[in-house]
Amino acid sequence: MAKQKQKHRQIVYADELQQLRNYLQSDDNEDAKRHMLFPLFQKLFKEKFKSESNAEGADVYVEGKLIIESKTDYAQWLGGFYQALHYQKRFGLAYNTVIVIAHKFIAIWKVNKLPEYAVILSHTTDSYLAPSVAGKENARKTSKANRDVIKDAAFYWLEPKQLDDDSSGGKSITIESYEILKILNNLDSDRLQISTHSFIDTIESMKAFFAQPIDAVHAFYTIVAFWDITSTAATKDSGEVQVVGFKGHHISEVVKVLPQHVKEFKKFVENHYVFTNEGSGLTVDYYFSRFDEVMAKLDPEYVKQHGIFFTDSNLSRFALWFAKYHFPDNINDNYIVFDPAGGSGNLVSSWRGKLKHKIISELQPDLLQTIERRMKVDPWHIETGFTIIPKTTENKGLNFLDKNAAEYLSELQAELQLKNIQLNKPLAFLLNPPYKNTDENQKAREDKEANYVIDESILQITGEDAGKERYLAFLGQILNICAEQVRLFPEVRPVVMIFTPTSWLIPRPTYKPFREQWDNHFNFHSGFLITSNEFFELKGTWPLAFTIWSYNYNSDGNKNIPALHDLTGLRKHQLRVGWNLDDAELNFQLNDLLTDAKLVKLDNSKGYIKAWVNQSMYDFKRDPTKTELESTKIFGGLPLKDERRTNKKTYGISNSTCIGFMDDITPVRIKLQNDKRFVFKNNVIWFRIDTGFLDVNKSKCLNGAPDQKGYCAYDLPSSKTTFTWFVLTKILNGRYPIWANQYDIWPPNIKPESENYWYALCFAFVLAENRCVVTKFEKDNPIPDAPEVYVDNPLCPTNKESFWHTTLADTINSLDKNNTARLLTENIKELYRYWNLNYCKGQGLENVGLNNEPYFKYFSYPDFLTPYSGLIQIKKYAEQEGLHDLLTRFDEISKNTKKVKDELYRLLVNEFKYFE
Repeated sequence: MAKQKQKHRQIVYADELQQLRNYLQSDDNEDAKRHMLFPLFQKLFKEKFKSESNAEGADVYVEGKLIIESKTDYAQWLGGFYQALHYQKRFGLAYNTVIVIAHKFIAIWKVNKLPEYAVILSHTTDSYLAPSVAGKENARKTSKANRDVIKDAAFYWLEPKQLDDDSSGGKSITIESYEILKILNNLDSDRLQISTHSFIDTIESMKAFFAQPIDAVHAFYTIVAFWDITSTAATKDSGEVQVVGFKGHHISEVVKVLPQHVKEFKKFVENHYVFTNEGSGLTVDYYFSRFDEVMAKLDPEYVKQHGIFFTDSNLSRFALWFAKYHFPDNINDNYIVFDPAGGSGNLVSSWRGKLKHKIISELQPDLLQTIERRMKVDPWHIETGFTIIPKTTENKGLNFLDKNAAEYLSELQAELQLKNIQLNKPLAFLLNPPYKNTDENQKAREDKEANYVIDESILQITGEDAGKERYLAFLGQILNICAEQVRLFPEVRPVVMIFTPTSWLIPRPTYKPFREQWDNHFNFHSGFLITSNEFFELKGTWPLAFTIWSYNYNSDGNKNIPALHDLTGLRKHQLRVGWNLDDAELNFQLNDLLTDAKLVKLDNSKGYIKAWVNQSMYDFKRDPTKTELESTKIFGGLPLKDERRTNKKTYGISNSTCIGFMDDITPVRIKLQNDKRFVFKNNVIWFRIDTGFLDVNKSKCLNGAPDQKGYCAYDLPSSKTTFTWFVLTKILNGRYPIWANQYDIWPPNIKPESENYWYALCFAFVLAENRCVVTKFEKDNPIPDAPEVYVDNPLCPTNKESFWHTTLADTINSLDKNNTARLLTENIKELYRYWNLNYCKGQGLENVGLNNEPYFKYFSYPDFLTPYSGLIQIKKYAEQEGLHDLLTRFDEISKNTKKVKDELYRLLVNEFKYFE
């Protein structure tokens, strides 16, 4: 069994291909670099590989397969070609493939396809001549016309100008090296197979024949259904090419190739074929279904600017199974399915039921053309009928958003009437709309023709800010169109089946007004959640919802609370099922996924932690005043040497005795506020904390107000709430369910019997995880007469004047029911005692090597440490000095901090049921 596994293990040629690329790129003499040529062929052909003395002087020889002649310069290729042929005449070597290789050059010929002139000339050459002599002689005898014929006969051709040219004709040596490997692996075949694994690389290599990357994509999807093992290419000098496949029975549409590449493209087509296997279910549609991957690789900016996340084909099938299985009405017979953002066509193409009709539209004609080609080669869709709007022959798309609903619906009706179809059946919107936020670089969108204009009637529903989210604008237009169809045909009840982010479902505050209007028109039916980057080619991990809604206008108002099946743990491979199974078997297989999934209620009933903390957010980042800008005087509270003084924003004020901190812990003079948080200046605890789960990794605990999103612990009650909020961000970082991603953090439902224990753990955790420092803001900085301000550490347990000692320390003993918190605080207290006794000895230390830290580097005084310095300062010093006695104590603190963190997580999730 082990041997069998070994036999089928894929062999990797990365190192050998790199050496081949090095050989091609090196301008050394052929003898000096020959060692780089051998490894690939040795690994490919093993004991059959021969060279030089073992091959009658040939550079590389594999009996019955190939001969290689290496030359120093591209100009010597013809001599190398004849020299390789002469090894058969002189020594009787047998091979079906000839390869000539030189600097930035490689050409491959099949012996049975050589031009007659070359065959006759090589056969009539005196056999006694050395191959090198014969090569030079025959090259000299060959006219330019015959030289071009020999070049055109090459199965593969790569020359220096193709590698040196960065324009449309340029080629990538990396891609070409893999193409060469493919050829070497298929020497006995006259055609190379384009498979499910290699087709994207094939399209990548086709870019050289076209002016734009998208043209290569169009070309592939134009000819893919006609490109079988019998295909030929019919060409015109103008650059028009048609592929004739299936023994001449099918012919593709015209592909326009750059005229100078027509011959090369023809050869490429006739040297390859696309692999399909109807018996296994692998049809041409599979290649269409991966259109998103092609676009993401060949033109990522196009995908980015359109906000397109093409729908995974198996996810599409699952969504449609879900809709058919759960929806009480007959979608196939009673609705007209419409996808106004067709993309790759995966959603509509995946519906294998007998839909009476389906409509597909898109803004981008590039996408529409691909969808239409896909539909035309699929018997399912030919049989049941489809309409592409607008006609692709017009080479334009249809913007779903730039017309009011009545105008848009009339365009649909006009097109459908040409097929004698009325819009008297309810529309079933089925789509995965773009998720692009349009509040950004408009020029980039215009360059990729991705500039969706939005009609005022849509913005009246969504509002200006929400309308910038493209998917929400789509929802607004859908609402308008459904209302218009119901006005025209009062008995119809349209349906919406849509993939979206979850932010509008909760809804987040920006989307609340829109949801109120949406809920007046639609009833939520059902849906599920999946994880974005598991099924879509994009960066970031967030929840993506598929939801089903039925139209039901209620002028008195309605409030939907969507409850969705949580499938965020679902993985791609779990949806690789037999989609052609009968409904009963498919239902049996797929229902298990739903049975095991929790229902997640998407609403704001859990509340907001910011309201629980009951503090206004504080920051000291501000716009400079007009007077400050017009003055030549120094303003703002940053140290004079801080380069951020040139920013558009300014921070704090220049003359103050209160200190805040930038994100990197640079001290800043800030204005004292008429606020109890500032009564004790720097003997309180400040947190930078964000409200959303998305930003839990940004939180910090400091001994001065942060530049943004600041909240303060200034007494015991405020310590309980702010410490809890900070702790939530730390213990849930990377550990919260995907569905919570779009939520604001909510307060925990702390059980009364665990309340004291919870707060004791929170206090201990913050004592260990803070970034408080001891520093001083020197006098006369940033302006003359600014006072020196000493900043002490409020979280030092051995300082009897610290906030910890006066406000929190006693509560640890009274609140901690099993010593978990107390053990950690004792660790920290013991470290401070040891630090003072063995290092500070009741004094301060100067010039301790922390002069480049942000809290010291902008000042002229020596950097220093005190008995009460921050944990991060003492640890930094210990690491720099290699003080193992201190580092051992920090390790113990770290272990016990983890225990406290795990206990907090257990309480929150298991006892307080935070996510239930």
